[in-house]
Amino acid sequence: MAPNFAAVKTTYRMIAIVVVGATAALGAAAGADARPAVTDAYDALHYDVSLEYRSGSKDMAGTTTLKARATGALPRFALDFGGGRVSQVTVNGRPARFQASGERLLVTPKPLARGAEFSVTVDYVVTRSNGPDNRGPWREIDDGFAISPQNHQTMHHVYPCKNDIADKATYTISVTAPAHLTGVANGDLTQTRQLPGGRTARTYRMVHPMPAHDGQIAVGPYSLITRPGPDGVTIRDVVPTAQADQLEKTLARTDDQLRWQTARLGAYPFGTYGIFAPLGTISPFESQTMTTIAASTLASDPADYLRTHELNHQWFGASVTPVNLDDDWTAEGHAHFYGTWYDSELSQPGSPDAFAAGMRFNYEMDQENRDREGAPARPKPVSGQTQRVGGALALYALRQTVGAQTFERIERTVVSRFKDGVMSTADYITVANQVSGRDVSGLLKDWLYGTKTPPMPGHPDWKPGTPAS
Repeated sequence: MAPNFAAVKTTYRMIAIVVVGATAALGAAAGADARPAVTDAYDALHYDVSLEYRSGSKDMAGTTTLKARATGALPRFALDFGGGRVSQVTVNGRPARFQASGERLLVTPKPLARGAEFSVTVDYVVTRSNGPDNRGPWREIDDGFAISPQNHQTMHHVYPCKNDIADKATYTISVTAPAHLTGVANGDLTQTRQLPGGRTARTYRMVHPMPAHDGQIAVGPYSLITRPGPDGVTIRDVVPTAQADQLEKTLARTDDQLRWQTARLGAYPFGTYGIFAPLGTISPFESQTMTTIAASTLASDPADYLRTHELNHQWFGASVTPVNLDDDWTAEGHAHFYGTWYDSELSQPGSPDAFAAGMRFNYEMDQENRDREGAPARPKPVSGQTQRVGGALALYALRQTVGAQTFERIERTVVSRFKDGVMSTADYITVANQVSGRDVSGLLKDWLYGTKTPPMPGHPDWKPGTPAS
C-alpha cells in the first residue's frame, strides 16, 4: 500500500516535541552557561547509582558514586544536580565540603593533581517534582514513575552527574522498589535481590559508555520479558503486566527491524535491546539499549516508523554520540533517514520508488524548516525539524552522489570508527571523503550549512515547497 505521508508528517511533528527539549538540553550541556572551567576539569569514568522508590512518596533516597580522572589540577570541582537535597559528600572516602549553587553541586576536596583518579560519593534525597513550569523529567503514574526528556533531556534532576554529552561513562544502576513493582534501567540486568520489608532491588549494568542525558529509570507494575534476538542480541521488553499478552505480537516486530538495520549498518552496538512501554502519557524517545513508547501507543499502532527511528539511535546517538548541538543532525538525521527508508519499504514492498517518494516528501518541507529553524548543522537554539529532515536529506544527497554501495561503506566505517565515542560534523565529512575517494565536502556543507535547500542529485524535477504529483 502507498505510504500515508499525512500520517507520517504528524508523526514527525510528534517527535519534534521530544527533539526541541533534547536540543535545548544539549545546548546547556555543551557549556552555554558561564561555569568556572576548573570545576569541570575531569573525565567521568563510571557511575554507580542507587535509588529507592517508596509508594506514596515523591522523595527517593539515593547514593551516587562517580569514578573520574582529573584532566587538570582540581582544588574543587562540580557536579550537575537539581531537585535534590544533599546530606553528605566524600572524595576518596574522606568527607569533603560542598555547596549547592543553582543546579550545580560544588565540591572542595583535598586538592587533586592532574591525572589523579578519584571517586566522589554523594548521599542525597531527590524529590520527583517538575516545578511550576513542568520542565522536569518526571512522569508519574498511580504507583511509580518514568523519566521523559520531553522538556529536559538531562538526568541531573535524577542523580548527580557531569552533564556533558561528550563525556561518556559506564554505569551500574540499582533501583529498589516494593516487591509488587519492578525497577527498570538501561543495560543488562545483572542482579535481583529480595530485601527486608518486602522490597526488591534490581541492578543493571552498562558496559559501554553512555552520555549522562541518555538514560531511563522507572518503577511500576511491569514485567520484564526476555528472549533471544537476532545475532545474539538479548531482547528485553518492559511492559505493563496486565497488557503483556496484548502487546506480544507488536513487540515481535523488533526482530525484523533489528535485522533490517544491521544489514545496512553492521552489528548492533550493545548486548541488550528492547521496548519500554510505560503506563501514562509520555512522548517516544530513545535511551541506550531501550526505546520508550507509551503502552497506549503500541496497543493501538505498531509504530514502525517511530520504532525504527528510535532503534537507529542506538547506532547514531547512543554509540556514536554528537559532540554538541550543532552536530546533533548526525543523530536525528540518521534516525529519520533510516526510519523513512524502512517505513517506505514496509508500505510498498519491492517498490524501487518508495524511498525516493519518502525523501521527496521531506524535500518539500525542507526550505520551510530552514527558514524557521536554521540549517541542520547550524540550527537556532531551539530546533525541531531542521536537523532531522535536513540531516536525512543530506544523507540521501550523499547516497545519490556516491552510490548505494559506497554510501553503505561510509556508514559502516563511521559506526566502527566512532563506536562508544563522539563524532563531529567535520568527522563525518572526513570519513565520507576518505571512503568515497572523492571530495564531497562541498556537497555536504551546502546541505548542512546552507540557508537554501540545494538541488537534489538525480532528481532535477524536485522543487522545494512544491507538492509531489
